[in-house]
Amino acid sequence: MPARFVESNSITVKALVIAFIVLILLIPLTMLRGLVNERAAMREQAHARVAEGWGGDIVVGGPMLVVPTERVWFENEKRHVVRSQLYVLPAQLDAALDVQLEAEPRHVGIYSVPVYLSKVKLSGRFDAAALAARLRDDGMTYFWNQARIRLPLSESRSLREIREAQFDTTALTFVPAGQGVLPGVDAPIDLTTFAEGRPAEFAFEAVVAGSRAISLLPVGSTTSVTMQSTWPHPSFEGGFLPVEYSIASEGFEARWQVLELNRAYGQTWLGEEISEATLLDSSIRVGLYQAVDVYQRAERAIKYALLFIALTFLTFFAWEQLSGLRVHPLQYFLVGLALSMFYVLLIALSEHLRFVIAYGIAALALVSLMGAYISGALASSLRGMVVAAAMSVVYGLLYALILSEDYALLMGAVTLFAPLATVMLATRKIDWYRLSTNTAS
Repeated sequence: MPARFVESNSITVKALVIAFIVLILLIPLTMLRGLVNERAAMREQAHARVAEGWGGDIVVGGPMLVVPTERVWFENEKRHVVRSQLYVLPAQLDAALDVQLEAEPRHVGIYSVPVYLSKVKLSGRFDAAALAARLRDDGMTYFWNQARIRLPLSESRSLREIREAQFDTTALTFVPAGQGVLPGVDAPIDLTTFAEGRPAEFAFEAVVAGSRAISLLPVGSTTSVTMQSTWPHPSFEGGFLPVEYSIASEGFEARWQVLELNRAYGQTWLGEEISEATLLDSSIRVGLYQAVDVYQRAERAIKYALLFIALTFLTFFAWEQLSGLRVHPLQYFLVGLALSMFYVLLIALSEHLRFVIAYGIAALALVSLMGAYISGALASSLRGMVVAAAMSVVYGLLYALILSEDYALLMGAVTLFAPLATVMLATRKIDWYRLSTNTAS
């Protein structure tokens, strides 16, 4: 009785066995995701090493005046002194950045990191009108002759050259900045005449080195920024998006306009009234987006791997029932391992070859293996060729799915729904109970 029960339910048992094999294949697929994350982490380490020696995600700010202050008061006949710093931002800031990619990227092992040199031109003026409210505070002493002008820079080692540095008619000599709300370089400046109400113009031109991204702090009461670059894949980020831009295969151009009213801080503040995080939140940032990210594409492919394997097994199972062929569960398992191995080949090859070539080689290897294996397993070269042709179409669709960024989800849904619908419609008239009875007899 138990043997007859198993016989009469052989199709159900086999379906359960195939489902179990699919679940077992979750193990190598999970390991594949771990492999992608590990290789991506190694690439990030390569970027970090290049950033240490060349420059990383650089933040440049318009100049700001830093004035030492002192407040003295007496309480219970005891003298109290509080020293701080007054920060004054420019009334007008015009910035022009020319970001030129180096012809040769920097290499760390098998990883290449694009780097750039950016010419930064800053000009504008400071207006003492911004100080009016501050100067009405009689209890505060300002040491205008001990002031400094600071050029915020996230990484001073990325500064390659200062071609011009002028405040009003004074040439400036910069040194690494001391304590303050932002790192960078600064120069001593006597602001006595400026405090009396005389506006002062400034002009800076410098060259900074970096990789991955560049940011500018729009510290002017009115800030105008233009940027051009030879990088063809910009990612506009940060607190403000450009008011206009154009992107071509040779690079991009963009323009920003930011007002003091658009920011979360004013033109002057004292001490730690404004944090570094608040200033950085307002930055204009352009990331050097790498359109061909092999690990992102591999991750996208692996997300659909289990569904592709399950649909392949479902198609084979339906084919069995329609044609009278028999495929052993061990053969299903070997086919599943081959489908999983495709992703290992893809990751390994794409680290050394262009992604399209790596994908083509990995897909050709899988299709050839599947065709040869099915030809032998089913003793039919024609069936092997049919499977190879079908797999070629499937992995052609997968390639289009991987490349698609904006329509990846839509294409994935259609790609997976179509074969499922085909199998369901092809087997809709099968009487599985009768088929089980015929198999048992």
